[in-house]
Amino acid sequence: MIKQTPSSQTANHLEHKACMRMRHIFLKLVRHDLFVPLLIGIILRLVLMPFFIWPHDIVAQYYSIFYVLNHHDPYSVFVSMYPPLIYVIFCPLLSLISQIGIELRFDVFPETFEAATVTELITSIYGDPIFLVLWKIPLFVFDLLLGILIYQFTKKLTLNSSKAKKVFILWFLNPLVLITSYMHGAFDVIVAFFILLGLYFLIDRKYLFSGISFGLGGLTKLSPFLVAIPILGMIFMKHAKNSLKEAFLTTFKFLAGYMIPTIICLPWCINYYNMVNTVTLNELSIKGGLNQWFFAANRNLRYGINSNIHILMEVFYLYPLLSLIPVLFYHKIFKKSHDFPYITLLFSILSFEILYFVLPLTVQPQYLVWIIPTLIVIYAKKKSFLYPFTIFSLAASAFFFSIQSPYAFMYPLALFTSLCTVEQLNTSIVNYASRPGFFSLYLREDLCAIFGAFAFLGHLITLYLVIRELSKIGKDSKP
Repeated sequence: MIKQTPSSQTANHLEHKACMRMRHIFLKLVRHDLFVPLLIGIILRLVLMPFFIWPHDIVAQYYSIFYVLNHHDPYSVFVSMYPPLIYVIFCPLLSLISQIGIELRFDVFPETFEAATVTELITSIYGDPIFLVLWKIPLFVFDLLLGILIYQFTKKLTLNSSKAKKVFILWFLNPLVLITSYMHGAFDVIVAFFILLGLYFLIDRKYLFSGISFGLGGLTKLSPFLVAIPILGMIFMKHAKNSLKEAFLTTFKFLAGYMIPTIICLPWCINYYNMVNTVTLNELSIKGGLNQWFFAANRNLRYGINSNIHILMEVFYLYPLLSLIPVLFYHKIFKKSHDFPYITLLFSILSFEILYFVLPLTVQPQYLVWIIPTLIVIYAKKKSFLYPFTIFSLAASAFFFSIQSPYAFMYPLALFTSLCTVEQLNTSIVNYASRPGFFSLYLREDLCAIFGAFAFLGHLITLYLVIRELSKIGKDSKP
């Protein structure tokens, strides 16, 4: 019989202890309330990641990031329309992929020309499944983090684990979330994460960190920067009831936090905003737009809007003033400190709605992802907010598929598997795009108008619910 040395016994003991610890962690994970919805959601994401994409956006993103990796300013020759943080996230990813020797295929596929020529809405450049999976990893990370944040936010707000689990499911199994991040490939989930994180810190009265979160969101898309304006006013009005000194101090903390990311990326920020002012889009379009002006899907009505686009632009420039009017109107309710978390969520939703209504540019369906997490969290406090959440989720999802049919997302599936062929997709898309409509020239325009109208109804319901709740709080605060 061979006796074990003390060192081998110690090694075996440590190995056994590590196995037991791993087993304990695994059992704890399996027994967690979120395990089943988390597992189902991850499986759905893994199925969608390699074989679905909307080619327009990913082509623009890929080539602008490639431009940065070659040490060029992407804004100097109008290569990119994306704020700086996208490059901070995706450039290291592509650089690492290149260094470890993974060869990515991102090429032109001539067999897709037919649908691209007829619809004018499809490009013929696609990445292979490995590329698509790696490209969507940052989206998956922020998506998962946002689901966990929604869960923790709701649990903190309601002290109810059952409600927290329910809202996690509403996010992680939401069709709009799956379509936006894993079929379309848009990065609006990153924007939504930083906005909700900013609100989480704001409710916790960590104003510096709240400002940093909104600042990071503003470096991803402009919407967090715009939503932060009325929130800044709300912070000031809340603390002004105690003293102006306290109001200015807390407001400065939030503003300083917001400026930190901007200062770090200042050269790019300056070039980006100069570029935006130079080449800002000034036309509503059916080519991907889900605008509150839903009737723009009709060609005649769209022409009327485009003829007066300068008026809409002037209204958009009034957004800072328009967004602050509710803060001034409801300033007395900020005295109710025990309702501050609920009031904060209401004002953030109101800020989103004002932004959606005055934004004259092409508003795409994925933009509704910005407001969805906040609606989910506030639903845990007020069930009536489930109505606009459901409407937005269904309307935007249906709009995505109405533009060119669901087949437009499936070219990687046809190019790299035998489940379907490019010819089948071309035929299906061309037939759908050419089908005559009942009210418009094409059926797709009718469907976009219908689902756009459905989303518009969601905006009206959201405004009504927010104003009703704020008015109710205002009446309760009167002596």
